[in-house]
Amino acid sequence: MARTRAQIADAAVTLFGERGYDATTLEEVAERADVHKRTLLRYFPTKAHLVLHYQYAALDEFRELMAGRGERSTLEVWTGHVVFHARRMMERGQLANTRQIARGEPAVGPAYLAIQAAYQDLLAEGLAADLGGRPDGAILSKVAAAALAGGNYAVGAMVASRGSYADLERAELEVVRLVRTSLLGGM
Repeated sequence: MARTRAQIADAAVTLFGERGYDATTLEEVAERADVHKRTLLRYFPTKAHLVLHYQYAALDEFRELMAGRGERSTLEVWTGHVVFHARRMMERGQLANTRQIARGEPAVGPAYLAIQAAYQDLLAEGLAADLGGRPDGAILSKVAAAALAGGNYAVGAMVASRGSYADLERAELEVVRLVRTSLLGGM
């Protein structure tokens, strides 16, 4: 099931890169992935879901990690998450570069931003719990969450614009370090 999903998503992103988002049909994606169109639609209700498959999956994974984090801090969970996915993006290379598609397609951009907002909400909730009853905890958790999610988005875009994800892990870790030391006082 997960393999079929990844096979379809990879076929879609490859075709979108070759032919463009609008010019690529679902039938062509299904054919490239060697599945029936009904199978494709069972896994992906829209073309935007095809482009953002790995981002949706990573968000779901982070949600599960936060729910089961136990005594680990939000920053520990986030750091492990972004490092793991930076390495996966490096392995996937150009197949990971869905930002180019998202940037130019009106249907994809808002979905991409909604994923970032969901990360920010999860981070803010976790950081608020980590900060306990601090008087500034409510606002500090929201500002730090915005910095982490926005920093992730910004460095991802910066690194992707170079066409290589080789520096992504280092850049992601620098965002975490800056938030930890500048906003959270070394927490």
